[in-house]
Amino acid sequence: MDYAIDNYFENNVDDREIRTDFVYDERRMCSKIYVFLKSIGLVFYTLTFTTCDKPIVFLIMNTVTFLSILNSARYEYNHYRRYGTTFSSIDEYKIWKQQQLPKTRIIFAGTELGIKIWYIINVFPPQFDFGTPCNLGKSILHIHISGLFMIYVVVGVFSAYLLCTSCCYDVSHYQPHTYNARPREPVSEPLPAMNDVVLNINRECCICMDTDNIQPWVGLPCGHMFHTSCVSRWITTHHTCPICRFDMRIIV
Repeated sequence: MDYAIDNYFENNVDDREIRTDFVYDERRMCSKIYVFLKSIGLVFYTLTFTTCDKPIVFLIMNTVTFLSILNSARYEYNHYRRYGTTFSSIDEYKIWKQQQLPKTRIIFAGTELGIKIWYIINVFPPQFDFGTPCNLGKSILHIHISGLFMIYVVVGVFSAYLLCTSCCYDVSHYQPHTYNARPREPVSEPLPAMNDVVLNINRECCICMDTDNIQPWVGLPCGHMFHTSCVSRWITTHHTCPICRFDMRIIV
C-alpha cells in the first residue's frame, strides 16, 4: 500500500530535471485500517478463546498476533511521524525506511500464518458451531483462515501467471512482419512531406508496438500515425502504409 516512491515521479516535473528533495506525503490509510481491523479481531478471539478448556494453542496464536500488531503499529506510527517530511533525496528516504525494519512485518505475518495453517490442518475438516463463546470463536476462526487461504491461493496463482508470462514473453511475436518474398528495392522516388506531431493520447505504433508518446509521431497521407523513426526505416524498403497498404508514390 506504500506509494511513497511513486509520488516522487510527479507529472509536472521535467524529465531532464534532477530532483534534490523528496517530500514524503503517503498517508498509508490502507495499512492503518488493516492494523485497526486486526486489533478488533484479536479482541474478539481473546474474549472467546479464554472460555475454552485448553486455550494453549489459541493463547500462542493470540500472542503472535498481538506481537505482529504491535510491530505493524510501530511501523505505521514511525511513518505517521515523518508525514510531510522533506528528505534531501530519494536515497535518504530509502535509507530511513530500511531503518524501520520493514522485513520484520513479513516475519511476524509468516509466523502467524504458519500457526493458523497448522491449526486448520489439525482440526480438518472444520466444524461450525455457534452455540457457545468458545465454539463461536473457533467457527469464526475457521471461516477466517479458510477465507485467507482462498485469497492467498488466488493471489499466488495470479502472481505465478504474471511471472510466467513475463519470463516466457516472446518479443519476436511483436516485431514487424517479415515477408519471405524478394526484398524490395530501396525507394528512390521522393515521398510526400510528413509533419511531425506530438500526441498526448495512448496511441500504439503498429510498427514497434509501443505507446511511447515522448518521441515525435508522423502522419502519412492516408491518415495513419506512426513514430517518425519507425516509419522512416519502413519507407526505405516499402512504398506502402504498414496498415492499409496505401501506395504513397501515387500522390508524389
